[in-house]
Amino acid sequence: MKERLLVLAKAAPEASKKYEELICVAGITDKGEWRRIYPIPWEVFWKTSPNRFEKKWWIEYELQSQSPSDHRPESRKIKFETIKPLRKATFSEIENLLKPRLQTIEEIEQKGVKIQSLGVVEPREVFDFLRSDNPHYEKLVTMGKQLDLFGKPAMKLEPPRFKYSYKFKDDLDGRVHENLCEDWEAVMLYLNCEKMRLVGKYKDEKEVDEKVRDKMLRDIFKNGQVYFIVGSHYRFATYMIVGVIYPTKNDLKQLEPVKAFEEMANWGRKHAAEKSLDTSVEKIVQLQHA
Repeated sequence: MKERLLVLAKAAPEASKKYEELICVAGITDKGEWRRIYPIPWEVFWKTSPNRFEKKWWIEYELQSQSPSDHRPESRKIKFETIKPLRKATFSEIENLLKPRLQTIEEIEQKGVKIQSLGVVEPREVFDFLRSDNPHYEKLVTMGKQLDLFGKPAMKLEPPRFKYSYKFKDDLDGRVHENLCEDWEAVMLYLNCEKMRLVGKYKDEKEVDEKVRDKMLRDIFKNGQVYFIVGSHYRFATYMIVGVIYPTKNDLKQLEPVKAFEEMANWGRKHAAEKSLDTSVEKIVQLQHA
């Protein structure tokens, strides 16, 4: 069976027991259902791959089965070789799907992962983007030294030495959350900044951290309209931020005429209402003097 998905989350790769880097992708189907699809090998995202796609794209693929593939109801295994990129979604299109589905972390947690393991929250107040040691770093480095049958490294991606978490509120009257951010964009941002440090373009780890925080804590929040796609871990009933959705510069350019049209429409409705009110008042005055 074929299915179409708007990709809203592309989580950082995880190493399997077979030393394969697998990507978890999540989003909303064209039927309006939350969906998590896997396994997707890292090779799918190579620039030369015909199946390559990005976050905020509509894709099509074939399901291995219509039934959930684990205890989380949104999970499905797919035939990754059937992935077909369709088109990039507009930011207005994405917001129209996300806004009616907004919840808080508490509301999602109360349902439990067997009822709902994916959702979207809107950060109302963001306090920090915190760096912490990656507890699996040493193990992943050791795995990376293993060679495959052809004498090449079994793992092709360098593991991040540090991980980051958002400290935020999704309800101004609610509690402060601290959730691990596993969005691939954020992880790759750190790895790329670390490479810049190693070649001498950034002087130390402090500058690397500052560059990461500048982007993920300040730049993407300048225009608002930021959403966190949250998903539960396979083994633990904890929710992570698996996707950060925000408007890019190109998205903002596309939104400008939409906002202008909405403002004109609102002005028109307001003007019509005021004119209608003036007419009603005039009629009342006429009746009083009749």
